[in-house]
Amino acid sequence: MHPILLHLGPLTLYSYGAMLVLGFLTTTWLACRFARQVPAASVAITAEQVVDFSCFALLGGIVGGRIFYVILRWEEFARDPLEIVALWHGGLVWYGGFIGGIMAGWLYVRAQRLDFLRVLDQFMPFVALGHAIGRVGCFFNGCCYGKTTTLWCGVWFPGHEQAVLPTQLFEAGGLLVLFLILRRLQSPSNLRSPGTVFGAYLIGYGLLRCVIEWFRGDQTVWWMGLTLQQLISACLVVCGLALWWGARWRAPRTTRRA
Repeated sequence: MHPILLHLGPLTLYSYGAMLVLGFLTTTWLACRFARQVPAASVAITAEQVVDFSCFALLGGIVGGRIFYVILRWEEFARDPLEIVALWHGGLVWYGGFIGGIMAGWLYVRAQRLDFLRVLDQFMPFVALGHAIGRVGCFFNGCCYGKTTTLWCGVWFPGHEQAVLPTQLFEAGGLLVLFLILRRLQSPSNLRSPGTVFGAYLIGYGLLRCVIEWFRGDQTVWWMGLTLQQLISACLVVCGLALWWGARWRAPRTTRRA
């Protein structure tokens, strides 16, 4: 655990925030690069628009992630409301950020008259990679930790009496694999079938998060032995399957018309 990277006079650079910025810059840069390389017929959003889209999604993600975090821990924040804006202390819920980012991105796409699903197909693999980088920030910050363990991979965090599983790194590894899979799916034919890549992302991350949650040590059960994040993940998998099936069903028709 290394929550503070360095001090620059009166300024403090926190690991969590630094990794969030690095994840955002990596996502945006790779998405811009891909937009310039993809065949013109498959381009859903230009490199210049990617930058604006990323900024909208980032702002929506931060707001949504923080709101979700505050709601889940309202009793703590009610005692000290100023902590609500103390993002440098950590405290963003990924699913809140995901929903907020999707909503903000949709507003931008609608204003630009773009195809939302095609934009997500072009953009989401790089979000998976940026998310992986952000999870490394969680590891440095000491949040999102796993259950206590005696295994060789256990990590001692301050404030814990026993070693815990580094679920942050497990999830980061899984997201890296998901990124590679989604990149393989970004073929011109799949990009012409809206929802294929985004659907695969929802399925892949939903399943990954469901598994990771079994090893988390900072979550509470909500219903039938499942955490809130597992319930949301299950919904994502269902939505992803529907998108994937819809994209596969439309693909033959598109080919015949062409």
